[in-house]
Amino acid sequence: MIQAQIAIVLGKLPKTIGACVFAILLTQVVGGCTRQPSAESTDSASGAPSSETNEGQSEETDESSQDDLMLVGDSNAASTPASPAINEPTGATDPQPNKDKSASIDVPQSVTSQLDGRRKQLAHDLKPAQLRTFLSEADIEMRMITRGESGIEDSATAFNELKRIATWKREASRRLIEHADATEKEKAIGRQGELQSLSHLASLGDLKAAESLQTLAESLQEDSDPDVRSDSQLVLIGFAIEDLRNGKEGAPSRVVSQIDRLLQSSSAPDAATLMVMGQAKDALLQFEHVEEAARVRAMILEEFVEPAEANAGESGAMEALVDMARQVAGPNFQVSEATSRVQQLMQTVINETNEGTDPSNSAVSTSDWKAAIEALADEQPDLLTTQFLAGASLEVETVGRADLSEVTYQVLDDKFAAMQDDRGSEARTALQARDNREKIIGKTFDPDLLSTDGDELSMEDYRGKVVLMPFWSAAFPDSLLVVDNLQAIARQYPENVAIVGMNLDVQSTDVPAFESRNKIPFPSFRSVTDPEASVANSVAYRFGVVSLLFVAVIDQDGKVAAIEFSGRDLTPVVENLLR
Repeated sequence: MIQAQIAIVLGKLPKTIGACVFAILLTQVVGGCTRQPSAESTDSASGAPSSETNEGQSEETDESSQDDLMLVGDSNAASTPASPAINEPTGATDPQPNKDKSASIDVPQSVTSQLDGRRKQLAHDLKPAQLRTFLSEADIEMRMITRGESGIEDSATAFNELKRIATWKREASRRLIEHADATEKEKAIGRQGELQSLSHLASLGDLKAAESLQTLAESLQEDSDPDVRSDSQLVLIGFAIEDLRNGKEGAPSRVVSQIDRLLQSSSAPDAATLMVMGQAKDALLQFEHVEEAARVRAMILEEFVEPAEANAGESGAMEALVDMARQVAGPNFQVSEATSRVQQLMQTVINETNEGTDPSNSAVSTSDWKAAIEALADEQPDLLTTQFLAGASLEVETVGRADLSEVTYQVLDDKFAAMQDDRGSEARTALQARDNREKIIGKTFDPDLLSTDGDELSMEDYRGKVVLMPFWSAAFPDSLLVVDNLQAIARQYPENVAIVGMNLDVQSTDVPAFESRNKIPFPSFRSVTDPEASVANSVAYRFGVVSLLFVAVIDQDGKVAAIEFSGRDLTPVVENLLR
């Protein structure tokens, strides 16, 4: 609930800080100040944090407990004299007496945190390791609030608490940057923390923080630390996207150039980079900057997908990132001449089918179709093309153009099936399903399965009748759209035709309840799908099911006579068997 309330509040913020709202989302992805490997450890006896130095030596902190160092007061302390006044953080010192006071941080009044009944404050004279711990804890508490895990149920309280913690986070970051004992890496963590805290504050409606964030990001985009440099460039991409949305001149090219700059300076683009690139691509498309959007899409594929396709066998985490990248990139919105040609031919075939044109009189010849899909496969040999061709093969098979279907499967086999990546897997799956559909025709089908109610059910009981078997799933109700046609046929031939379904739901699905609610009048076998198994559903695999709708027609001898997945009227098929 609190997450939804915070989302509503953020949605009402001024348009000018939209880029910074995105920046705080980025911080969630990269883990705030914990993005870099943390060296802190906490002694279980004393609670005192320690930090590994560059030489690997452990540097012990003050013997005071971590709670005393980091947290001041309790749930009743908001009105006590110990609470800090505005503009006076607890223990705050000015390491630079001549520093411009206009840059002082406006610390809001404390708001009681319901995380554990205590308010996070900055204690006096914290060491670098303790400041790092403070930053990490601040990130954890902010994530708990935004996820609704803090115990705070009021959106206004949550909003104020987020702002208060972000303000302290900025102060801690500055102290770490300026601390005489901080290492270069710790100072870099401080710079990263200040970037993040400003993005937090800007996303919470602080326009001055938004201006400071942009200025800081510009000054740090060539920072010596790669994490600081990357975060700065991510923020600047966000601002460029906002300029694009506000119609500022030159914004589209700045979005692209800033992304290119990020990729050139980053050795290992991560999920945060991918998210920003996806946001940029979508924003460019939204405002019809198709050429720039296509360039960003190409960058996504070049950085995340193509290296993985060239090096099969990546780790599970990398595979997940590559899959995400494919989804973020999406289909090629710049329709190539080859893609357009295949789409035109496909539409012609569909129109001819709807008009009842005999395939022998078709305007689409086998040679024309083959030339078009081969050109597409050569021009764009990526996963999306493989999936497109697999779908096209099924579509022309559905409308009865076996000649076009055959050459499409042949191209999938020749161009993609041998590849040891997702393209090869997609092609092999389509080819295997086609082979299975061909092999099942003429085979007796009498599964050793119970009904959806757990009762005995046997195809032997239907010998002498034509059985119409819709494959269906409660998870995909549209799989039952064909049932009206099947029932019409069964009513026309009540003594000769029966309907027996094949349910494909996972084990946890309450199939009988679904059947009761939807008044399904025919019995069904229960073939449980297991998404974790090498073959998710053995019956579906045997029939080559790759989509629903799907109906198997079984003749009077119990043999599979036909397979239909177009949803067309099966009356002619049944009448042919009844002759």
